[in-house]
Amino acid sequence: MLTCLAMALSVVSLSDIPALATEVTAEAQALSTQTAVTPEFLTNLEDFSVDAMSLSDSLRAAGVTQDLPCIFRGISEDARVHAAELQAAADNGARADAFSGLQALLSDAILLAPMAGTAASEAAANPPPAEVAAAAPATNTP
Repeated sequence: MLTCLAMALSVVSLSDIPALATEVTAEAQALSTQTAVTPEFLTNLEDFSVDAMSLSDSLRAAGVTQDLPCIFRGISEDARVHAAELQAAADNGARADAFSGLQALLSDAILLAPMAGTAASEAAANPPPAEVAAAAPATNTP
């Protein structure tokens, strides 16, 4: 029950998904410039993970049927895995490997988040036929 409530709280409206996608892009770009594991970096990485999961949940709730909801769920989960790897890195080589994996993930987010915003904009402009019918004014036909 708590998980469902937490998921519902992370969902933004269809019209807000492009802004969330832009935020995910900006966070990924900022994180990709970092070279040191600091408490601030780890906090920012967690914020990115939360926003990527919110983007996933919001896309799914909006009815975006492409692979994007699954991709952003994976990005969110993988960001946490990379954070743990960075924290556990015992030497510079392990840390470099962890950063390399994170960089690939962040590059994917930078590339794909704008597509998520576009998919949401297209979904808003082209609602499914059932939604169009439900939004149409009722007519009185004898």
